[in-house]
Amino acid sequence: SLTQRLNVQKQSSVNSQICCIKTRHKYVKKPVPSLRSSLSLALAILWVACGASCLPSGLVNTHTGLPPVSLPEQVTMESLMSIVNASQKVQAFQADNAKVSTAGSPTLKANLIAQRPHRFRLRAGLFDFTGTELDLGSNDNLLWIWLKQQPDPAVYFVRHDQFESTAARIFIPVNIKWMIEATGLVYLDPTQRHEGPFKVGQDKLEVRTQLPNGLKRILIFDNRFGWVLEQHLKAPNGQLVASVLASKHRYYPRDGLSMPHRIKVRLLPGNENETQFQLDIPRFQFNNLMSNNPEMWKMPQPRGYKLIDLAKVKPQQTNYQSRSTLGPSARTANLPDYSQRSYEPRFRGDASAIR
Repeated sequence: SLTQRLNVQKQSSVNSQICCIKTRHKYVKKPVPSLRSSLSLALAILWVACGASCLPSGLVNTHTGLPPVSLPEQVTMESLMSIVNASQKVQAFQADNAKVSTAGSPTLKANLIAQRPHRFRLRAGLFDFTGTELDLGSNDNLLWIWLKQQPDPAVYFVRHDQFESTAARIFIPVNIKWMIEATGLVYLDPTQRHEGPFKVGQDKLEVRTQLPNGLKRILIFDNRFGWVLEQHLKAPNGQLVASVLASKHRYYPRDGLSMPHRIKVRLLPGNENETQFQLDIPRFQFNNLMSNNPEMWKMPQPRGYKLIDLAKVKPQQTNYQSRSTLGPSARTANLPDYSQRSYEPRFRGDASAIR
């Protein structure tokens, strides 16, 4: 009968599978997975198995696609501010399992946390067990930066009230407020002088603002939803100091604002000290930080790394100049030359290097 034939075919298929399995185990030498692939698989399984369920209930912010509120056809500064300044609802945010990548070096896993007005911490490493490779942070008093792989081991720091008038502006060309705004939390201060919004192309708007520190800020917005697509800082002589390109915006309905999840940053574009990196963030958590540890806001002091106060470094170059006038002699004394650094692999198979 048809049923008997189906049962025979089913049993034949099972026997065939068993035979294949026996043959594969008997005659084929099974490859031993490398340490790196095993760890990658383990991390992937852990993420799939855990996911958002590992976080406390009620603390996870889910995001959706497009926001329900859009800008009117004739956009004014007031209507743009009403959308953009929703960022002021956020006094603190956290982003775990982010990725920091730059050309020529391995991608780093990063955790980002910030609390207005001055608290900020970005720590990144290859894996959790390899330790921190990068620590960029700020507390109520000072800003610091530390890189594990550098020729002159040191933690560089500067007080906020000394930042604008010291060599720190050469080594760290933007202040902590700009770093927080680079994540997408831009604020259009009604008390400042703004120009625009001007139409740029078919679907973008531009706003120019003269900042109190002498720099000019240029913001590019999406003309439908008010997303901040680009941020540019220019020196008084017109040189570009920093740029941010933001994409992959998602809307957080509980908080009523949109955030980018891919952020490309360029510091000192066109200068010999130019720095570029990309930050990919899976999701943000707003206001309810999952860690209130006061140690989070303490400057690191790793063993074997000296502390260098940038306010005490005599600057040889205190203003922004074009690439043609800013030569090697303009480097500030005692600051590391990262163009000569190399990445040392710390486990088999890690052949990535900065040259």
